[in-house]
Amino acid sequence: MDKNLLDKIGFKNYSLSDLQKKSITLRDGRDTDLWVHTPSGHGILEKGIWPEDNFYLEEYRTQFSSNSDGKKQECEEHLRVQKKLNTRQFKLFSKFLTKKTKYLEIGCSFGGVTSQVCNFGVDKCHVVEPNTEDINFVKDSCKNVKTFNSTFEDVDLKENYYDIIVAFDVVEHVYYPIDFIEKCYKLLKDGGRLFIVVPNHNDVLLSNYDCDNYKNFYYHKAHINYFTSDSLKYLCESAGFNGKIGSYLDYSFFNHVFWYQNDKPMGTSEGAFIGKVIDKNDNLSEKINNFYRDVELQYEKLINDNLVGGALIFNGVKNV
Repeated sequence: MDKNLLDKIGFKNYSLSDLQKKSITLRDGRDTDLWVHTPSGHGILEKGIWPEDNFYLEEYRTQFSSNSDGKKQECEEHLRVQKKLNTRQFKLFSKFLTKKTKYLEIGCSFGGVTSQVCNFGVDKCHVVEPNTEDINFVKDSCKNVKTFNSTFEDVDLKENYYDIIVAFDVVEHVYYPIDFIEKCYKLLKDGGRLFIVVPNHNDVLLSNYDCDNYKNFYYHKAHINYFTSDSLKYLCESAGFNGKIGSYLDYSFFNHVFWYQNDKPMGTSEGAFIGKVIDKNDNLSEKINNFYRDVELQYEKLINDNLVGGALIFNGVKNV
């Protein structure tokens, strides 16, 4: 790690002396290093492991999916499997939408959130996605959306135009996140709102549960920056935003129990969401289902109150 790279990422006030090299194993089995900023907990993947610029155009979808084995899924299947997660993501910002909203989503993937925004009905719905297969699927399934098949860094968009910009699970992939966030600032109207969601480097499965294999599952080459609440807030405020950090339990209590008991992931993320446990309509079954729902809600509150959910969300406003 050198100071020039640290500055380009966006941490000009971070000292090199506060960075420690940590040995990690990536999901694909390779051993490498992570540079961890001790005061904030932010992690930066060793630069030699960073994927090439064209990785997201060509290879990403063949290596990462909602199956734990990483095998490619067709867009329709991905949309079905991730529906519950996408609905939860949509609800994080949906109360700020109106019919007059000009909306931009960066890294829309197969359109799980975009489709819900389109169904709500906004004035303008624009999306940016580098993967050609995904963006074509969105174009066909969401007729009122304007698509840009590009990386966010390269796309030419109108400044001071959007009311809301969202980026779910995108910024951790970016080489230099400060440039990304500063561009969002320029594209938003005064008082416009930014929602960024990233994996949490203080995820409770990393910090509290005794799951050695989760560490190897968590780290992979597609993620360059590993954010904590402190580092995400620092970057967003450095770009001019005023906002707050929240924790987001992306997968359920039962997913965490599965990891604890088996030290391995569920076969698919579809199973990581628990709805109705018992599919019967008698009085006892209803009470049991209500019990599980109460447990889930209590656990979610506990995790989020302590900022140790699987994801972090920055909810910020462009200062006027």
